[in-house]
Amino acid sequence: MTNKHTAQVPKLRFPGFEGEWNAKVFEKELIESKLGGDYANSEIPTPHPLIKMGNLGRGSMNLDKLEYIQDTEVIDPDDEMKPGDLFFNTRNTLDLVGKVAIWRSELPKAYFNSNILRITFGCNAFMNYRLNSWGGLRALRRLATGTTSVAAIYNRDLFKMRMALPTLPEQQKIAGFLTAVDGRIEQLSRKKALLEATKKGVMQQLFTQTLRFQDDHGHDFPDWEEKTVDAVAECLDNLRRPVNGADREKMKGDIPYYGANGIQGYVNDFLFDEELTLLAEDGGNFDEFATRPIAQRISGKAWVNNHAHILRAKRKVMTPDFLFYSLVHKDVRQYINGSSRAKLNKGDMLNIEVVVPSLPEQKKIAGFLSALDGKIAAVGEQLSRTQAWKKGLLQQMFV
Repeated sequence: MTNKHTAQVPKLRFPGFEGEWNAKVFEKELIESKLGGDYANSEIPTPHPLIKMGNLGRGSMNLDKLEYIQDTEVIDPDDEMKPGDLFFNTRNTLDLVGKVAIWRSELPKAYFNSNILRITFGCNAFMNYRLNSWGGLRALRRLATGTTSVAAIYNRDLFKMRMALPTLPEQQKIAGFLTAVDGRIEQLSRKKALLEATKKGVMQQLFTQTLRFQDDHGHDFPDWEEKTVDAVAECLDNLRRPVNGADREKMKGDIPYYGANGIQGYVNDFLFDEELTLLAEDGGNFDEFATRPIAQRISGKAWVNNHAHILRAKRKVMTPDFLFYSLVHKDVRQYINGSSRAKLNKGDMLNIEVVVPSLPEQKKIAGFLSALDGKIAAVGEQLSRTQAWKKGLLQQMFV
């Protein structure tokens, strides 16, 4: 009886490279490995940021939350992270242990701690992609031992792991190409973030009236008035209807089913078919209103559950677009009730105060912000397509 052999050849390959990838023992490909130091650290900033296991993502670093080595500690200079260093997360929860990420000098200086192993190969950039490919992740997960909440991958097991690898020149070719793709993704991410920051700044100036439009003849528009939501919109909460998961499964379709913060699924029937604004009732991003939306703008056929208030603009005083922009990043915390789960009751929601320009100025403001939204959406679509393309490449360029 003969053993079946699966050819270790990727589906997508650069010209000039042939033959199978050979199974190599991890330890024999490894040039150097080192655990970081065991440092006393805290969230109090010092000149010594400390990269911990929670900062390692799949392939790249997550620096949203940083801790720092305190000035009283003696720091090993060899624990300073250098551009292109590759790091391995030796312990974490069972689903997160074994993360691998490369350091791209995201900070001017940083150090790594004892839960992170620095690993050095002939081509770190390639090994970052290889270990984060589907096959790499599967191989690493098989090494994890422990419980769901506390797991580890020990060096003795890691170093014995076998993995199919190409020659060093092919590694360098693949790494160079994928690094360029990552550069494009980073470029699009920065562009999207810049547009979002621009929109945020403009909205703040517009709604504090430090920035005003003029009419087509160069004249100032009338002063803005203060009104309640009840005065500018009709509440349609009595028409909304929740549908549980089992029933939604039975009525699958292509019409969006909305909840407090977005589309929860798709159904084959609708309750509304017009321009409306949905304002979160509970489960909304109320504390993060400045950076995350608390309202949604919908148009066309839709079904809405009971976790979002439904508002139809009273068009004699407010346009549908301006109603949305008035509420999407509104600080409504003073109207919120509930301790365990923040809730915006209907009565309190209708008493929210909004500023109301004349209808012509509303249209100018909404048109300007809609154009910015269009640019953000276009860049976001480019970003999503590039990320999906990269995902496809990773599936085809690795065995």
